[in-house]
Amino acid sequence: MNMAKLSVHGDDPTLKSILEVLPTDPERQWRKGEAKGVAGRVHLDSGFEVLIAQAPKSQVLPSRIRSYLAECRSRGVSFTMPRIVAELQLELSGDDTVDAPLDLTLADMQHLTEMGISLSLVTRCAAA
Repeated sequence: MNMAKLSVHGDDPTLKSILEVLPTDPERQWRKGEAKGVAGRVHLDSGFEVLIAQAPKSQVLPSRIRSYLAECRSRGVSFTMPRIVAELQLELSGDDTVDAPLDLTLADMQHLTEMGISLSLVTRCAAA
C-alpha cells in the first residue's frame, strides 16, 4: 500500500495550536521524554503523525496530498514557526511503483517549501 503521512515535531505549545486547526486527527502522538521503543531511547521532542492518503496506486497520492494541504492552508496551518519540523513522508510499495510515476509538480514543491514541509521518500519492494 502506498501512503502519504505528515510527521510534525517540536515544542508543545506550537504543536497544540497546529493540532487545533488541522483538518484531521493525528494517527499517532508522542510526548517529549516518552519511550521511543527498545534500548531506552526517548523522544527528544513532542510530535504527531497524520495519515494524509493511502492508496494501492501511487498515482493517486499527489491529488490527495494537494487537497489535504489546500485544506491546511485554508485553515491557516503553517509549519514555518521556529522550533517546528514538518515532513511529508511518501511510502511507495508494490509492483505498481516500478512503471507508474508519482508526479509532484514544481508548484507542489513550492507549496511544500512555503508551508515549511520537507519531503521524505521511501520505496519498498512488494513481498514475493
